[in-house]
Amino acid sequence: MQDDATTEQDTMVDERDDETLVRAFQNGQPMALATLYRRHRSRLFRLALVWLEDAELAEDAVQCVFERGVRGLPRFRFNASPFTWLYRTLRNVCHEIRRKQAVVAEPVDIVDAAPTLELQHARLQTAQRVRTLVQRLPPRQREVVMLRIFEELSVADTAASMGCRQGTVKALLHKAKAALLRQWQDENDD
Repeated sequence: MQDDATTEQDTMVDERDDETLVRAFQNGQPMALATLYRRHRSRLFRLALVWLEDAELAEDAVQCVFERGVRGLPRFRFNASPFTWLYRTLRNVCHEIRRKQAVVAEPVDIVDAAPTLELQHARLQTAQRVRTLVQRLPPRQREVVMLRIFEELSVADTAASMGCRQGTVKALLHKAKAALLRQWQDENDD
């Protein structure tokens, strides 16, 4: 049974920003990393799922990121935001996993609770079509689409995550949108 002081301390940790949590972890508070995990797990999982196209591999990738966090965050120097560090670590882990995989897994079917089977089917087809179009983009364009559009990061956060300038993010996003529009129109013309 937890005492009131422990529960109050856990609540205080949950309300801290990411940098404060990393500093707390560096100062010997392991619950701070658990809070970072709860805060960013879903977002990192979605990104890993797009890259790996397999829910189990995506979950493994997220777990690996936080295992590396236990080793790497004590030396974190705050040259970037903690989420940027987590994102870059995830990107590296996903690249490692993809290199190890000889066969690409089938995409995960995502069907929401739509009122009709026809609507579910139409949504699923559209989602699969968009996923296919995004996967055809060059890697940097695909990455900027994932971060700016799907994860709704700011231009500055996207640039920091990708290790490039904000202008590069804007140019990549512009090219990616134009390419996606062309692909969409080409498919509809057929």
